[in-house]
Amino acid sequence: MLKYKLYYWDVPFRGNFIQLFLEEVNAKYKRYDVSEIYPNNRINISYPAMAPPYLYDCKSKKYFAQMPAILMHLGKIYNYIPKRSGMLTLALKTILDCNDILMEITNNHGTKMWSKKNWKEFRCNRLSRWMMIFEKTGLENGLKKDKGFLLGSTISVADIATTALFGTLVYCFPELKNDLHKNAPSIKRLCQRIENRLAIRAFLQGQREEYGKVYCGGKIENSLRKMIGS
Repeated sequence: MLKYKLYYWDVPFRGNFIQLFLEEVNAKYKRYDVSEIYPNNRINISYPAMAPPYLYDCKSKKYFAQMPAILMHLGKIYNYIPKRSGMLTLALKTILDCNDILMEITNNHGTKMWSKKNWKEFRCNRLSRWMMIFEKTGLENGLKKDKGFLLGSTISVADIATTALFGTLVYCFPELKNDLHKNAPSIKRLCQRIENRLAIRAFLQGQREEYGKVYCGGKIENSLRKMIGS
């Protein structure tokens, strides 16, 4: 029986944060074309939001939106929230950081296209510092290159989010692999381990065979590829 309906485009980007989690916990779901809701019907759903992803819970018959809120909602249901004191806040902070990076790497959702000067400054400064922030968080919680997780000894929603962010990024843009290796080697290995979990590996293999290295699509992705390939 279907438990969730995910409404998103046929690109990874924010949708993969939700899909990787649902695959990890073996929840029965189906992805639907977001055009069924966005943009014309977005105000008609319960708890409306500006943009996808939208997750429909078939049991409660409610829609949930905003990627960080959806992940925290699912994390609580499936017990993927750390139990140590303060770790709930840190898990949320990690997902919000991921959301911030998605906004920054798309230059504020494509408000402007990247120029070579601005992209170089972002890649060498802010993106590198973001990577180091994740690395420091992991190291402070016992993450090693070959074992452990971002917030301790147990996998959590934060590991799924981190992998959906950096694992997807370096797969779609292999030129950034060295950036991640240089600034966050433990995070790089963490992403590889999470991507190699049985259900997630099968999902990613199918997705990547179908869509190749597409990231977010449209003019925003074209702008990124011009910068990264230059």
